[in-house]
Amino acid sequence: MVMRAASWVLILAAATWIASAAAETPSQARAPASQNPPRLVVNGRMVQTDIAPRIIQGTTLVPIRFIAQALGANLTWQPAGREAVIDYEGQRVVVQAGAETLVAGNRSIRTRVPVQVIQGRTMVPLRVVAETFGADVRWDPQARTIYIRTVDQPAAPPSPEEPAQPTPAAQIQQSVEVGLSTPQAEYPAGAPIELTLRIRNRGSETVRLLMRTGQLFDFIVQRNGEVVWRWSEGRAFTQAVTQLVLLPDETRAFTVRWDGTDNTGARVPPGSYTVTGRVTHALEVPLQDTREIRITAAP
Repeated sequence: MVMRAASWVLILAAATWIASAAAETPSQARAPASQNPPRLVVNGRMVQTDIAPRIIQGTTLVPIRFIAQALGANLTWQPAGREAVIDYEGQRVVVQAGAETLVAGNRSIRTRVPVQVIQGRTMVPLRVVAETFGADVRWDPQARTIYIRTVDQPAAPPSPEEPAQPTPAAQIQQSVEVGLSTPQAEYPAGAPIELTLRIRNRGSETVRLLMRTGQLFDFIVQRNGEVVWRWSEGRAFTQAVTQLVLLPDETRAFTVRWDGTDNTGARVPPGSYTVTGRVTHALEVPLQDTREIRITAAP
């Protein structure tokens, strides 16, 4: 029953894993990973991938090599056509690296984005394959999570229209840690400064942080107690309640660049500055960290 309950997504994993054995050519796509790539939850279990999912032209591509080995499907590789053929539970699926179609049984299914080899991993368009085989796929933009449920599994988690309740303040204090970092502590005037805010759920339960708007974080730079620059200044955010969801032991990172000017565009003078990165959630539980940096006169 365990094998039958395994997501059909694993079936495609077997094919794409075999296809990735072919050498990658310069013409094959090398799509950049997004700063916060979407997460995959299959039948209620979060699936970690060695190469982050990619979103290309609005289509999510996922690598599934590492879970193919757990399926036990019958795999054959046809080098001449660079095709992987999978026979599993009476079904046959054919995947070809670089092709814009997937073949399931006697059906040819066209995809918006072809199967691609990226960083040595074969990436398959998730939604078109999932829905073709009857799986339920739901995208939660607030949590940046894709929920996949096979037909023999219980109902999927609450949809974005019916979000779960936010985490109480006491649990947030116990479970969430925040850290601010910069590559160095001293910069010459005019040099860009990279600011990274990391938020980690070190607890054993999912944390849901309530946001009053679409803004999830902010960075503030102060000198002698006065704000000289704020990342959110002049930016527009969705005026709707949202949630930032952190699964157990998950870390989210937000990175911005400060160009050393104030919010009027004037370059700040040399000196010491206090940088604060904070999560802009609704509860009065401070989730922030502070770091001192120094700007020196230009050489």
